[in-house]
Amino acid sequence: MAETGEVSTHIHRVIVRGRFDGLDERQVAALRRAQHRHDVLDSAFTEAGVLTYGPEIGPFSLRYEIRTTGDDDGRDVTAEARQVALHKATAELDALGVGYRDLRVAADEMTALWRSG
Repeated sequence: MAETGEVSTHIHRVIVRGRFDGLDERQVAALRRAQHRHDVLDSAFTEAGVLTYGPEIGPFSLRYEIRTTGDDDGRDVTAEARQVALHKATAELDALGVGYRDLRVAADEMTALWRSG
């Protein structure tokens, strides 16, 4: 852990999970056509985010790598990373023009794990 006042980089892997909701036939058809590009086996954690879902067009997840830099001043950088990922996820889903519900966010601070390994 860095001393107080020291600038650190924190790397978070964040998953936003939810369910598609209120989709019309056109939206379902478009998601089915694109599903091969959103397979969970091809997922990764990236800054832009990776959307995955199955052919049933129900549950989905978005995976993000969120990096934060700042002083180790006691603030909850993992909570900040969760908020950033949630904002990115809702923006991406809104841009796709799809309905969604039941969003849940989970985050792991990888920097601490890598340092202890």
